[in-house]
Amino acid sequence: MKFPILTVILISCLSFGASFSEAQLFNEVAAITKKIDELVEAKLVEIGQKRNREIDDEVFVRRIYLDVTGRIPTLEETGKFLASKSKTKRAELIDQLLDSYGHVSRQFNYWADVLRVRSRNNRIYGQTYINFLKDSLEQNQPYDQFVRELLTSEGTMFDPDHGAVGYYLRDINMPEDNMSNTVRVFLGTRLECAQCHDHPYDVWTQRDYFEMVAFTGGMKFRDQGLIGGLDRSERKELKEFSKSEPGKFVRTKRLLRAIETGVFGSGTGLARLPEGFMGAEGDENEIITGKTMFDRQSLVNPKIPTSKQSRKRRKNKKNSQQIILGAKDLGSRTAYANWMTSPDNPRFATTIANRLWKQSMGLGLIEPVDTIDDSTTASNGALMEFLAASMVALDFDRKAFLRAIYNSRTYQSQASSADITDVASYGFNGPVLRRMTAEQLWDSLVALAMPDVDRRSETAYSPIDSKRNVMIQAISADGDVSVQEIIELANMESKGNLKKMRRKFADQVKDARRESMLKVRALNKKVNQARSKGNLQLVNELMIQRAQEVASMKAKTKFGGLKRASELSSPAPAGHFLREFGQSDREQIENANSEPAVTQVLSMMNGFIENSIAKDKNTVLMSNVLKANRSDVIDVIYLTMLARRPTGKELRTWAPDFDKDPVPAYNDLIWTIANSNEFIFVK
Repeated sequence: MKFPILTVILISCLSFGASFSEAQLFNEVAAITKKIDELVEAKLVEIGQKRNREIDDEVFVRRIYLDVTGRIPTLEETGKFLASKSKTKRAELIDQLLDSYGHVSRQFNYWADVLRVRSRNNRIYGQTYINFLKDSLEQNQPYDQFVRELLTSEGTMFDPDHGAVGYYLRDINMPEDNMSNTVRVFLGTRLECAQCHDHPYDVWTQRDYFEMVAFTGGMKFRDQGLIGGLDRSERKELKEFSKSEPGKFVRTKRLLRAIETGVFGSGTGLARLPEGFMGAEGDENEIITGKTMFDRQSLVNPKIPTSKQSRKRRKNKKNSQQIILGAKDLGSRTAYANWMTSPDNPRFATTIANRLWKQSMGLGLIEPVDTIDDSTTASNGALMEFLAASMVALDFDRKAFLRAIYNSRTYQSQASSADITDVASYGFNGPVLRRMTAEQLWDSLVALAMPDVDRRSETAYSPIDSKRNVMIQAISADGDVSVQEIIELANMESKGNLKKMRRKFADQVKDARRESMLKVRALNKKVNQARSKGNLQLVNELMIQRAQEVASMKAKTKFGGLKRASELSSPAPAGHFLREFGQSDREQIENANSEPAVTQVLSMMNGFIENSIAKDKNTVLMSNVLKANRSDVIDVIYLTMLARRPTGKELRTWAPDFDKDPVPAYNDLIWTIANSNEFIFVK
């Protein structure tokens, strides 16, 4: 399937340019928003349907916070929005949220699922990759530049300036799998079947597959120059150390191998057809040059080595199939990245436009988003072409693109709850009603418990690794290592020293928690004193301080405590709330799910809501409740959790329980709402 990227009729309302002023960008986005609604309306007329009614402010504020920041709004945020008299308050809130760290957190969770991001992947250190992704999102790096940086990345995995190498290291020593994943994620096309034979259902041959692999040919994953760069006297000193401290030296060598791990080589443009090649064109072990799918461009002009040695597969060498002796680096990875991200590529802009449309509306114009072929048709072809063209026109600015969708009447329509039996004919009379993702649910519950949750944590690891990682990153950055550094690392890595560091860290955590507990007790005393004097303003101020202190105390736990999902280990450990509710294990692309399960009910029923939120007077929700007038308590709970006031029927149902005994009534109402479809679904 080839969508025309620049269709003059569809984009006559857009003005193209290398960059935009703020006013120009505002006008571009407004024009795109208007055209989206026109094209959706035309499709609905064609299929004999009507657009759903526009949502009210209560539904909008909750939906936009969940979609843009990945969590429900706080009571203060809801109150501020609902009280605003501005005629453009929805657009203003969209802009505010898109510029918040909450949006970075939401997008990181999405891309971590797509790119299979892990904090640890066997011996691969993933934190620099995670930092790169968050930095890219915070800076609103254009999507085409983001992808190019991933595909051309080079350096060691510990170097903080080269975090993008984590993309290739996720498939370390598996260039074929990496190419399949790259094409699937960024071009929406499946090539996996062509790895072993000509594709049975599409045009791709096995040769086409390996011609794409050739663009990353010659890529290496270890720089052996660190130890190899030592001079003769240093080698002698290292040898003496290895004899005197053999245990420490073995552990240090293992660490040095990790420091040497990274991505190296600009690409030779060559690949070797595999043994047992089954394609119609080519022979096993034949060396081939890179050619692009779709148009079979060479991009670079590599020379195939002519010696007999180059044509033989190196025996007894692990992962040696693609080692081609005599091949020269010539920048084929850069050529490959430029081709892939070009506006002229028939699927690059279409794929990201379709992904972001699905993220916002709950369903792609093309489904599945990563199975496009020449016969694929979008449910609204004119809209799909326009969105792809708009992505190019906006210079691949993802925030501007989302801003256009969120401001549309289409997005701000009531959600469609009916089962969609034919996704190819859905007219988008409104977004699709859908369950929260695991991350949205967790982050919403965290927002009910903790204040100021939209903050970035520098690392998901304990401080035990901090000193070592600083040293490792310094070595990685300058590309050199001395014997003294090796010995220092060895001493740091010794079992006895690690035990001391762990004990010291545990003691520090205990001391910090004990100090926080003393502060909380002191604040409790002050709250009681202020309450007895009738100083309600001081009571509120002290309760906020107390909640912040408790939040700080709760954050000092083994797995990071009640932090947003993006700030925890990626993915969360097995058995964590996030994993129970469908967070991806990051083994496969987009492996998350939002299907209900018995384990989820048990997680909610077995004390999480009660212990973490409802019974703790220091949580955000309970602080709101305890500060409210007794007559307003039910309103406060509904506004905090659902961004709306209770109906008359709901008030009549719960009022007797609160009149009888408010404490169990708090718990019952909070638990009931948290387990309701209205809370769990994005309405």
